[in-house]
Amino acid sequence: MPECLPFCGWLYNLEKVRLSEVLAPPYDVVTSEEVAEYKKKSPYNIFHLELAEDFEEASSLLKRFIEENIFVQNGKPTLYYHELAFNYEGKAYLRKGLILLVKLYPFEEGIILPHEKVYAKVTEDRFKLLKATGFQFSQIYSLYEDPTLETLKNLSHNAELFGEVVQEGETQRLAKIQDVNIINKVSAFLKDKNLFIADGHHRYTTALKYKAYMESLYGKEEGRDYQYMAMYLSPFEDENLLMLPTHRIYKLSLKERESLLKGISEMGEVVEETISSEWNTLKFELYGKGDCFALFDGETLKVYKLKSNLFSQIKAKEPELSALPLYNFLQLLEVTLGVKEATLKEQGKVDFYAQEEEVFKKTQKEKIGVLFPRVSAEILKKIASKRKLMPHKSTYFYPKILTGFVMNQIKGSPVK
Repeated sequence: MPECLPFCGWLYNLEKVRLSEVLAPPYDVVTSEEVAEYKKKSPYNIFHLELAEDFEEASSLLKRFIEENIFVQNGKPTLYYHELAFNYEGKAYLRKGLILLVKLYPFEEGIILPHEKVYAKVTEDRFKLLKATGFQFSQIYSLYEDPTLETLKNLSHNAELFGEVVQEGETQRLAKIQDVNIINKVSAFLKDKNLFIADGHHRYTTALKYKAYMESLYGKEEGRDYQYMAMYLSPFEDENLLMLPTHRIYKLSLKERESLLKGISEMGEVVEETISSEWNTLKFELYGKGDCFALFDGETLKVYKLKSNLFSQIKAKEPELSALPLYNFLQLLEVTLGVKEATLKEQGKVDFYAQEEEVFKKTQKEKIGVLFPRVSAEILKKIASKRKLMPHKSTYFYPKILTGFVMNQIKGSPVK
């Protein structure tokens, strides 16, 4: 089972920079305009490295950051404790997580489990950046089982605060724990658990590829740093864990639009009709589990429920995946249009949104917005445990941990 270790991470030097000016969201949730704004905040913003114009530039910039003492390395192996305070739909949350080195395992070993397909082009870009810099600027986000939240107890009392950032109503804190007894206790607990990737499938497959590359150069001797990657870990059972669905807007031709609407009307039935401002009043659970979704045409919001015979067929074929409303809708979409959503994505005919307000704002004439109810992270666990993969962009774990809080260097050294 997974080996989890403390590490000597690299941190921004708070005597040289302000964290609020140098940290940024994950690279894959921001627009090009937002990237430019973050880069303007500071010449040392993490996006100058993670989203550099080219990989050679990233490498030379990193060397300069280290030479100028912008980045400093912890001298002692550390468990990094992270807190994220935020509000969502009027409720206050405080999500807690651990950042540790985790040994890399091929997915087929069943120790670290994915829930989503990866795309080669994204992996290739991340691999080139890792190869050029030898740095991991952000963490892979994984979940584990801890019914009593044992791993999170009393951590804040034994942690030395490194820094805090308040942005857009969220407060993120990073603290350092160097007590060997606490670290050993956490590592021992995690050694008996599976880890389920929540965010960062491309980063994980990149790490596996980089491990193979480094082993071809330096050998397969156990305990080298290229056989590990930093992860942000939190428990499934934490009530502050927020897994949102990812909604869609389809930009279809008139013929495709008519075919989809016809198929939906034949294979589903309208169980509720309202307007977008009433979204939060919808009670999907009244209509069933897994077989409901909402359609928005720019004016009217309609909740559809799949006809029972169709849902029964899907459920018989895929008992785990059929618990996911998105999966069931995509079966319907593929039947009616004769193409998979991946093809529509390649054609630029589908956009993805975590916030329903964005769907309501951007669904105009000739577009179709499709919204899905929230499901429990337990569904992710069940699907991944059966070695099944959810559709691309099924989930959105909210909020995202900031990039650049703590970084992991990989240079071929022993990890202990």
